[in-house]
Amino acid sequence: MDFKPNYPIYLQVADFVCEKVLTGQWHNGDKLPAVKDLSVQTSVNPNTVIKALGYLQDNAILQSQRGLGYFLTDAAEANTLALKRQQFIEIDLPQVFAMMALLGVDFDELQRIHAQQKI
Repeated sequence: MDFKPNYPIYLQVADFVCEKVLTGQWHNGDKLPAVKDLSVQTSVNPNTVIKALGYLQDNAILQSQRGLGYFLTDAAEANTLALKRQQFIEIDLPQVFAMMALLGVDFDELQRIHAQQKI
């Protein structure tokens, strides 16, 4: 993982899981890799992985089954999308709007740029 400064590592691990869900690599009901394996995949301490998984449980994306591990909930995809949209609207968009205002970029120009990138 490429770590972002000034952003808690456990949230970056949670984002790693969310990205797997949003890209369709992991699906509702899927079993997640073991904490130890996630720790190796993300290059973080297992305690940090556990904190990230707790955060995802709090947001109804994961559920723990004692002795079996962590599983995506039946609503994981919808809940992940809702959580990431909320974060985008509350955290990322205000920064984008502030930068647009600072640089004098309006929505028409932004639309032209987007069209040229053919995402």
